[in-house]
Amino acid sequence: MKNIKMDIFNIVTPKKLVLRSIFLGDKKAKNVFVFVHGLGGNLFSRIEFLETLVDKKNTAVLTFSNRGNGTINMLKKVNPRKSSGYDWFKAGMAHEVFSDCVDDIDGAVLSAQAAGAKNIYLIGHSTGCQKSIYYSSKRPKSPVKGIILLAPMSDYADAYAYNDRKSYNKALNKAQQMLKNGQKHELMPAGFWPTVIDAQRWFSLYSPQGKEEIFTYASGRRPLVLLKNKKPVLVVLAEADEYSDRPMSEIASWFSQALAGQPAQVKIIKKAPHSFVGQFKGLKKVISDWLETGK
Repeated sequence: MKNIKMDIFNIVTPKKLVLRSIFLGDKKAKNVFVFVHGLGGNLFSRIEFLETLVDKKNTAVLTFSNRGNGTINMLKKVNPRKSSGYDWFKAGMAHEVFSDCVDDIDGAVLSAQAAGAKNIYLIGHSTGCQKSIYYSSKRPKSPVKGIILLAPMSDYADAYAYNDRKSYNKALNKAQQMLKNGQKHELMPAGFWPTVIDAQRWFSLYSPQGKEEIFTYASGRRPLVLLKNKKPVLVVLAEADEYSDRPMSEIASWFSQALAGQPAQVKIIKKAPHSFVGQFKGLKKVISDWLETGK
């Protein structure tokens, strides 16, 4: 990591969950990016790119581990009635309840605001994009000035495209059965899905009716949550994204049509994979240009 100012601290969310975080750069910088990592990531996800955004007094980054970090984790929740001062909270992408992302992002945004940040922007990557848009739909009066979506792919589209219909439908039926039987936080049995995940999260991520099916280019549903966002949006797609189920030009067209009439820009980074590794310079320029012209 280059020689930049760094502060490691805990975010305590409004619902008292304790989340580890790092502030890169000057807390009172003109622009502060709050980074929302993707499925199973953590505060170090994409940090090689995030550090390139730090620019002395102009730009800083707050990156944190949201409750979906890792596969299965135990996080601390403040409880002053306990001698330890904490309860333990089961978390990780396998058990995360998607709507809880609002509390996580609230905590991060409030921390940036309390530190003296002037202009706060969300940067979501991968499933962090769904979280960023969902947050904005629930917090229309938040201090967030705009949202950057990096590689906003539909998890439903990926799951449906890269599993045969029989296997997918078998998993869907099992998740629905478990939800009906009150087993929402029990893990999907071995043989039904290749990753560790509970029934409610499977349905949330991979069903066309799931809460996380916000970018509905595959399911064909009206993107109601996306349309509720009124903040300026920059959509940055990776041309060689390994999680896309169709040509990136088609996904770009879908976003352009879905966001028509809203303050939005849609860009494709040529040759970029889902992580944007190898294309950081071009990605940074797209973001810098948007900050100047996209609001």
